Amino acid sequence: MKQTYDYHATKKYLEGKKQQLCNKLNSKQLSKKEREQLKLEIDNYEYILNLVEMNYYERGFSR
Repeated sequence: MKQTYDYHATKKYLEGKKQQLCNKLNSKQLSKKEREQLKLEIDNYEYILNLVEMNYYERGFSR
């Protein structure tokens, strides 16, 4: 299966975005609603990272 993206660059980018959100989460000035929203966004990035990894290693594909 031919890859149509650079796995390592994509993973690095997504991990960077997730880290930015984690850094924002450490702010004491966030409201409860903002904190919950950031947690949801972090969960989304973790999910996307898992999908990218599964795609890279071709797990989850029926052969």
